[in-house]
Amino acid sequence: MLKKILILVVLAVGILALVLFYKASSFELTLNSLILKTQRDGVVYPYQKIRRDIKTLSNVKINQYSLTTDGEDIIYEIAEVDGLYEFNDNPKIIVSKIFDAKDSRSLFANNGLEALQLTLSDGRVLNLFMVQTDSKKIEFLYGLSDKLFAKSVKQLSGKSVEVIGAVVLSKPLTKWSEEITGIDGVISSIDH
Repeated sequence: MLKKILILVVLAVGILALVLFYKASSFELTLNSLILKTQRDGVVYPYQKIRRDIKTLSNVKINQYSLTTDGEDIIYEIAEVDGLYEFNDNPKIIVSKIFDAKDSRSLFANNGLEALQLTLSDGRVLNLFMVQTDSKKIEFLYGLSDKLFAKSVKQLSGKSVEVIGAVVLSKPLTKWSEEITGIDGVISSIDH
C-alpha cells in the first residue's frame, strides 16, 4: 500500500513539474504588433496596417489577418475546430493540404512551433511558421520575405537559413474548403 502511495506522489510531482515548467510556443496579436514566442525567445513583428477576414466552414472557423510590417505584407491565420472535432495528428499533412504543397522542409521545431519552407504545387516556395499546441487550434504566419524569415529563424533557434527566393504575398494563400476540412481531410471527429 505504501509503495502505491509513493508511486502516486512521484507521478503527481512529475506532472506538476511538467505543467509548471513547460511553456508552449505561441502567437500574440496586440494593437500594434504580432509576437511569436518560444520558451526562451521571441520575435516582434510591428505592423502599420491590419485587415481581418473571417471564414466559417461547417466545422472550422478561420481568422485571417493581413498585416503590413516594414513595407512587407505577411499573413497570420488562426484556425479552430468545433467542439466535436480535432485536427489530425500530423501537422505536415494539414499544411500540405491547406497550402496545396508538394514538399516541405522543416528548419526547426520547438514546443509546438515549427519553421517550414514549403514548395507549393506550382513550384513557388513559401516561408512559414506554424504553431500547434493542441488538437483544436492551429496557427500560421507566412509570406515572410527570405530576409525577415532568416532573421526570425536565427533569433528563435540560432540557426542560419538559406535564401531561396520565397514568394511574398499580398493576400492569404490557404485553400480552406469544406472538402479539405471534411472528416479524414485535415480534421476528424473526436469519436472517430
